[in-house]
Amino acid sequence: MQFQFSPLIEAGIQAGKYIPVFSNGVPISMARDAVTGEFVAHAIAATVGNSPLSPLLAASQFMTSVVQTYQTQRGFADVMKGLQSIKTSLGVLQGTTALIGVGTVAGVALTAINLHQTLKLRKEVEQMRLEVKNGFIDIKQALKDQGAEIRQIIEEISQDIKFEQHRIILVRAYGLFIQAINRFRSAMQLQDASRRNAEIDGARGMLFEALADYTNPHLLEGTSAAGQLRRLECAWIIEQGIIATYQVQNEMSAVSDRISQLKNKISQDAVGIISSCESHDELDFLFPEITRIYNHDLEVLDSWQNHIDWMRSRSDSEGVSLPSSELTLLSSADFNNSNLITSQDPNLAAPPEQLIYEDLAGKSHFCSLRDQLLYLFDYELRQQSELYINQQAANAGYKTLVPSNLQQASNLAVANLYYYFQIRDESEETLELPSNISLVGYEKLQELLAAGKWKEANEETRIAMLKIAGRTQQGFFEVKDIEQFPSQDLYAIDQLWVTYSNGQFGFGVQKDIWQSVKEDWHKFGIRVKWGEDESGVCNWISKDNLIFSLKAPQGHLPAVFPCITRSTGFSANLVWSLLSRQGF
Repeated sequence: MQFQFSPLIEAGIQAGKYIPVFSNGVPISMARDAVTGEFVAHAIAATVGNSPLSPLLAASQFMTSVVQTYQTQRGFADVMKGLQSIKTSLGVLQGTTALIGVGTVAGVALTAINLHQTLKLRKEVEQMRLEVKNGFIDIKQALKDQGAEIRQIIEEISQDIKFEQHRIILVRAYGLFIQAINRFRSAMQLQDASRRNAEIDGARGMLFEALADYTNPHLLEGTSAAGQLRRLECAWIIEQGIIATYQVQNEMSAVSDRISQLKNKISQDAVGIISSCESHDELDFLFPEITRIYNHDLEVLDSWQNHIDWMRSRSDSEGVSLPSSELTLLSSADFNNSNLITSQDPNLAAPPEQLIYEDLAGKSHFCSLRDQLLYLFDYELRQQSELYINQQAANAGYKTLVPSNLQQASNLAVANLYYYFQIRDESEETLELPSNISLVGYEKLQELLAAGKWKEANEETRIAMLKIAGRTQQGFFEVKDIEQFPSQDLYAIDQLWVTYSNGQFGFGVQKDIWQSVKEDWHKFGIRVKWGEDESGVCNWISKDNLIFSLKAPQGHLPAVFPCITRSTGFSANLVWSLLSRQGF
């Protein structure tokens, strides 16, 4: 995380008049005079990478209030803002569970409350256009523009007995949280330190009670990965409230320890949630949101801990925080603007994490995407993948896939390579091709499919089939070419597509769909998304508008028989001939 100061202070830093304050070798949110040591400014903004700081659930106010602990009223004011921030976040995140429910959740429901939509809902609550009551918002009203299907899901969940049992626990937990926050706020108004600390102790006890409800194993049992994430996010928020109680009591060792525990807890919980993800719909929901938490929320917690460690590092030999010289400078500092601006613009077309995920999803299959997310939190898993790749590459004669290169590779590259070799090994063992055929002639197709290059693989399939049919010069097929196409080659091509797409694509997949729609050409085209449904008639697309991604509908690829007499559609006669074949 990089902190930004006002233009005047930034100019002074560039000139050497002021210097940023560092802790553990990284900057914290203050600058001081290079000569006198006087603290001259507090940061006004922060960035992570090239993006403005934008945490989903971490309250940056708790981080910035650390250095103001010795300016009691100012420090308490920032803590108050932090409490309001986590209150808003908790209400929105818990409220969305009314659309997730218990058990399997519909993909359309997850889309309605994904990261982007949740950021919008939080803005609505912040601006008091939506109200949180008993830990829930009027989700039906909030999502009134999402359509009838969403309203129907909300109604069904509201009548679900299992969710009602969960709802009772969540309402109780939220009630305890609100009581604790109110008691905490009142305590900070007390002038008598002993009474203040006693009340803060009481508030902390209530927060621990609420936390126990949110982490109740029965509440998480049988809940989808998306439901687990939202409930555990609530728990992570409450943990911050607990840490804040220690901070205002100047228990810096306890604060540092609990921040470390919270960071570890988030990482462990994230690994469990990701590992339990079983569908593309869930991964579409989890990937952007967990990426945001990793890139921004954990960064806030890291910086919070760095601020605490800076305070502790300035303590004297007897452990009394801050020697008198530092205490005098800090107490007299005039931080005119201590509010750290975070970016929470929900009006963007989509959060950057969503755009990154969509790009990755077009290059990776489900298991690879899931591992890419796991690598963020489980570096040991990535190391194991690198070791496996290196061993398999050595056996296959790939000289560039050595440890030093793999360590520099992206998570995308490592995950895709891991599954390339794993599927390659499995396919060599499980593909039972006739003795007179092998995969040797399909090395290029296999390589393209393993790399997730679906467009190139689709074209390579067409080229390979033209070559086998002896139609390369003509560049197109006739029905007899498909009827006489060698079964072993058709089977090999199909198995390569099925294997590398994890059952999403392939001629056999298309044949199953063809039979399920009773060989209705227009229904088939609509099902595999080769056209749009216009009152039961397929409005065919061109080959240039195919979806070359694993997010395409099942059976969408391969599509190797485009019409040659018009710019859109596919040859019905050729597809019929292919899907009527036996042996795949």
